[in-house]
Amino acid sequence: MAIGTTLAVVLGSGVASAVTYTPGTELAAQAAANQRPNSGTSPEAGPPFAKKNGVWEVNTTGPTLRNTVTDPDGDKSNLTFEVWTTDATGKPKSRVKLTDDNQYGVLVSDFVASGKAAQVTVPAGRLTSGVTYAFHTSAYDGKLYETDWSPWTTFKVSVPAPAKPAKPTSLANNGKPGEFTVALPAGHTAKWVEWQLDAAAWKRVDAAGKTSVTIDTGLRTAALTAPAAPAANNHTLNVRTANDGGASDAVSVAFTGNGTSNGDGDHAVDLTLPDPVSTAPNPDQTKQDITGKITRPLGAPSSSSPRLAAPAAKEQCGPVGKDGGQACFGAPVKFEDLPAEVQAKAKEQAKAKQQRAEAPAAGAPGMTDWCATNTSGAFATRTVECETKQLPVVYRVDGEPIATAYFTMTREISLDNSAKSFVHRLNIHPILISPTFRAIEMVMDNRTCLGSTAAQCKDPGKAELSDWDGKAIWQSPTDTHDANLTTSYTWDNSTSGAEYDLRTDFMIKGILIAGNTPGPTFMTDFRWAMADPSDLEEIRCDTKGTGATVSGCVFKNVAPSYTFNAAKFPQAAAHAWLLQEKLPNTMGVKTRDTPLYYLPGGKRADGKNNRDVICDVASWANTYGDASAMDGVGDKPNCDEFAFNSTYNSGGMPKAEGGLNEVSSGGQCVQTFTKKASDGAVHLYNIDGQAPTWREVCGRSAISGKHNSGSMGGFSGFAKNMRLMDKDPYWLETGMSGQCTTDAKSFKCTLRAN
Repeated sequence: MAIGTTLAVVLGSGVASAVTYTPGTELAAQAAANQRPNSGTSPEAGPPFAKKNGVWEVNTTGPTLRNTVTDPDGDKSNLTFEVWTTDATGKPKSRVKLTDDNQYGVLVSDFVASGKAAQVTVPAGRLTSGVTYAFHTSAYDGKLYETDWSPWTTFKVSVPAPAKPAKPTSLANNGKPGEFTVALPAGHTAKWVEWQLDAAAWKRVDAAGKTSVTIDTGLRTAALTAPAAPAANNHTLNVRTANDGGASDAVSVAFTGNGTSNGDGDHAVDLTLPDPVSTAPNPDQTKQDITGKITRPLGAPSSSSPRLAAPAAKEQCGPVGKDGGQACFGAPVKFEDLPAEVQAKAKEQAKAKQQRAEAPAAGAPGMTDWCATNTSGAFATRTVECETKQLPVVYRVDGEPIATAYFTMTREISLDNSAKSFVHRLNIHPILISPTFRAIEMVMDNRTCLGSTAAQCKDPGKAELSDWDGKAIWQSPTDTHDANLTTSYTWDNSTSGAEYDLRTDFMIKGILIAGNTPGPTFMTDFRWAMADPSDLEEIRCDTKGTGATVSGCVFKNVAPSYTFNAAKFPQAAAHAWLLQEKLPNTMGVKTRDTPLYYLPGGKRADGKNNRDVICDVASWANTYGDASAMDGVGDKPNCDEFAFNSTYNSGGMPKAEGGLNEVSSGGQCVQTFTKKASDGAVHLYNIDGQAPTWREVCGRSAISGKHNSGSMGGFSGFAKNMRLMDKDPYWLETGMSGQCTTDAKSFKCTLRAN
């Protein structure tokens, strides 16, 4: 078929279509001439930026590396830094991964003026003291990058060991038998305090930025009285400071029993809480982690929104021509499963894009930074979903592959919590095109909104060539420009209290010309929903909100996280943390896939709240609460239940109504309370005579009413912004972590707010 003529062919779907194609007319203008930048000849590593025997001496595992960079045109440029380990002769041996922000593990400096030094700082934990490394640099001026690396420069990391700590002091007389405090010298450089009891293995506690640390030896039994008392000094505790450069000399203390003759009145549960910080800012509940985890509403089927069934064939192919030729879109291929040549090409292209620090991020205009990636698969927040597919385009003759091109397609859907529209962005990037292809064009044949009527969600239909930002036409193997298409979808929000489940879909028509002009032309269709779609893309739009957010949309299979202000309200955070750590149903823990399920209002069919069941004894909190743990004037003990009243996880929710952890009374839950101990800290204890079995499915605690209500103060806004509905999943981040000792009878921890 001659170039420039109108092509009328029968598509794979059986529908005739006419396309006018004129290869060569859509090529971009050539870039203006430009000279490449050069790495300088003044590489340095420090501090202290001093050499010994030709090697830079560095006194930190997070050194600064720098080199000058020049550009003949006077353009600003940056430098990419690679660091390698060295062999015994000082030659580079293996590359060090300096960052997780890109797949190459390299660091890229800011742009600087020609002739100036560009520098980066190596993140902590990437380099090791006592090791000699080599680094080199490569320049980029925003248009062209240096074709080679600078000469190697070597540096050695030598971090001095920290000063030794003070002698450990027993805390037994403050109600903490077996625990010791260790004071650290002013201005110390220690990252850890290491301790050893009676020549056992050394253990560590974090010391960075601290003036002292607490060591729990785990010795709990009080020293016996005569004549059965053990011999004096029957235990020895050794402590030392340590950092990446090594450890200090050890200091020791010898003691009898657990360091005291006083009984400690042990509780089976003893959590030492941090002091509350009244000025601690509340977490920003709108900031949500990116996830690939599909977490469906309680009881939802595997896919509740409309979708096309997966095809029987793994490829999407066009018709076979008279000469036996056929074009196909292959099944998506994971990046790591691409041919080595294709992976190498993609990495080379990614490096070039990564060096363009002043240029827009890769991907379609407006696309989020984390969406512009070669990572295959789907990822999402509650309002943004991104999916990347690596797709081969294959030309066959009589069933045998003649040529293959590889493309990356990235689709982002960005929803709005307060509008009747949302945006679909598509980026198509060619990785490698076989020279056998004369040209490849991709036409957006239609864009649809599945599972809807026109009144619910309008289908935008086809796209014109002029709608693309960077036309989807590639006419040579060296043409690797991106093609982008942005589509706005609108949905009908005029019906109050309505809810719609939607999916977007589109079909690309591939037009392939093989061989020299005139060459055979083939067509094939690619439908997104038929290529391993992810259920992360299920959209739920509703008009059940209030105020400015009466209308909006979310990805309903993405569970958001509610985060406690643990620094400000540690008592409530500690209670939830304890139950997440110790109970078998681990409610609200993302890493264990045990979400909380939202129950608006916490109401049962009998009109009671779940709270009425868990906090069922009149004045229970006043009976077991302790005034010493209250936070300020007017604060009173309050019953804190977990899981929350407004969840199907609550022990008060009947199984017949979807409850997951039904109990008949809060007396069947873990029973705890808070109290200020003689050490001055507030502790969370089990109620005397009511040690947990850790087979319970719920908990109640007599804690500060201020902490109980304050910890949930942001939840109503969170539920509104995340558009939580009945049975929607979410996670609870307590904001707590602990250093613990545990045995068959006790669970004791020192907690801190993260």
